[in-house]
Amino acid sequence: MSRKGWLLALMLSAVLKMSAWRSVDNAALSESERIRLADYEVSVKTGSGEWRKVKVEGALVSNIDRREENWGDTLGHKRTLMGFAMFTDPFRKAVKVRIRRQGEVFRAVEVRPTALGIRSRRVDERTVELTLHSPKEKVSVEFDGDRDHNLFIIPDLPEEKPTEAEGRRVIYYGQGEHEVGEIRLESGDLLYVDEGATVYGRITARNAQNIGVRGRGIICGSRSVHDMKRRQTMIHFQGCSQIEVSGVMFRGSPSWTLAFYGCTGLRMDNVKQICWMVNSDGMDLCNTRDVSIKDCFQRNYDDNISLKNFDGSQSTENVDMQDCTLWADCAHNLLVGPETRAHLEMKNVSFRNIQILEGRETAYPYRGAMAVMCSDDGRFSNIGFQNITLDHVRGAQIFAVEFCTYVRMGVGLRNVSLRKVNYLGSDAQLPKSTVKGLDCDHRVENFHLQDLRVNGRKVTPKNAAHYLETNEFVSQLQVNGKNVEALNH
Repeated sequence: MSRKGWLLALMLSAVLKMSAWRSVDNAALSESERIRLADYEVSVKTGSGEWRKVKVEGALVSNIDRREENWGDTLGHKRTLMGFAMFTDPFRKAVKVRIRRQGEVFRAVEVRPTALGIRSRRVDERTVELTLHSPKEKVSVEFDGDRDHNLFIIPDLPEEKPTEAEGRRVIYYGQGEHEVGEIRLESGDLLYVDEGATVYGRITARNAQNIGVRGRGIICGSRSVHDMKRRQTMIHFQGCSQIEVSGVMFRGSPSWTLAFYGCTGLRMDNVKQICWMVNSDGMDLCNTRDVSIKDCFQRNYDDNISLKNFDGSQSTENVDMQDCTLWADCAHNLLVGPETRAHLEMKNVSFRNIQILEGRETAYPYRGAMAVMCSDDGRFSNIGFQNITLDHVRGAQIFAVEFCTYVRMGVGLRNVSLRKVNYLGSDAQLPKSTVKGLDCDHRVENFHLQDLRVNGRKVTPKNAAHYLETNEFVSQLQVNGKNVEALNH
């Protein structure tokens, strides 16, 4: 084959890898995210080196309650614009970050998660500095208590560009903007989005093995259709195994952000997300097992992670999520359920070392910054929450463990534990958490609450009724290792 013919064949192969689906340019969204965010200037410095500027990007967010105006806003007109600055550094020494805020002079600055203990130093009336010692110290910087126009500082270690190993194809995107439509991964494919790249589109795979999405760039859904009837997820993997998603930022998803159906062997590491749309769940694990999630940094309007069992042959089980920082504007941060099926059991789920920055959902059955919602004939067991720290979440109760009707009522719920949970807020009207069965045939069996602290006060069997609401359909309820009678009934 001639050189010209070979090039044409290569181009045709690339075209066939991508579907004919074409994303729709939503000017209201892409324009707000394309520009440099004028409110902030960010620079970083390592050791005694020089200050270097870091690009500040925009992302739409929302704190609108679940009302009709929310469901009808598919263009983002009723949303607000926050900023984020992503940079890489080897972190051989501490990194100083300088933030200059334009506009009105600010009075106070808060750097969260609070538990990191990162203090800011005021340089002048418009500028602050802070110091980061690790790329895992990803933080929200908030001026005068404004969480709607805040700034995320997102550091990372540099990463070498991948090379094509034997039997593996690398789909690479470098600096700049790329309109890709739909990328379909096949077995062995790696999609790599490099630092400084923004890829507009979505990624799909079906029955593929050993696939990955990696990088230090942005995968953006802001130009995709946000219409409620036509919108699509940003990642849709079905029946796949040995999956890696790491390092990239997902922004502006029109629907669920990362959706996995009937998958096995999923590893997500250092994933970032900022999404504003209704149902912009961060991660939906549907009939998916053997999952490891680490070091993720997420702000979503809806649930940050949700576990489900739809019709299928395998259950969602063996899920471990740890060392993540989560912000849900109007939903749960950690959710097990509600959708599942009678012949499947949701089991062996662990959430560890999690920082929760926001959670505002209060309406039944969706309440709780963390929740287990047993519905749809589902059977749930062995679900644990450990070392969870919540900053003041402005409305949501800490947790809810309940039976509810989503399509149908759940069947069984047993072996749920919360250990070392610390709420750092100052709201004296914090809603009570709930642990409730439905009736004698639908009980919560074996619930353990160990070392819950609210605003510095430890919850004990004697004062538990002040923080926890239960009913007579809870069996073996323990607080700090002691059996207690059902409360508040």
